[in-house]
Amino acid sequence: MRNIQGLIDLRNEYQGKIWLEILFLKGYNDNEEELVKLREAILQIKPDNIQLNTLDRPGTVNGLKPLTRDELQSIIDFWGLPNAEIIASQTERTIVESYRTDVGSAILETIARRPCTLDDLHRLLGLHVNEINKYLGTLEAEGKIISRSLERGVFYELTDK
Repeated sequence: MRNIQGLIDLRNEYQGKIWLEILFLKGYNDNEEELVKLREAILQIKPDNIQLNTLDRPGTVNGLKPLTRDELQSIIDFWGLPNAEIIASQTERTIVESYRTDVGSAILETIARRPCTLDDLHRLLGLHVNEINKYLGTLEAEGKIISRSLERGVFYELTDK
């Protein structure tokens, strides 16, 4: 609550534009009770723009799941606030011109042989970790891979599908 009050106080003092980004996690802050509380906070903060976001790559904590674009749109519809928008989600990456299906295929082929960490993939594929993370998020969202936290780190492996 102190964070929300801090944002309310900021709005009362700051005359510039305030953009509020909210990260949603499935089963964590996407139920009706949480959405009502968030809407109340937003109305008090009075941001110029509200951006809804979700995970775009696997997190370091197992079990955290992103919302779909439709689920994020449902939140906007539920709130009925005209200044809310969805910012790019992981599934949209496949329509971005720079998205290379060969990189996704290389990742899938590599982890098909054995589960790998991000660092393993970096060393094996020779790609920057930020680039690999983009593809891991998309592959996980598509249900092609899963992540597991083990002692040595987060490992990516193929799903049983």
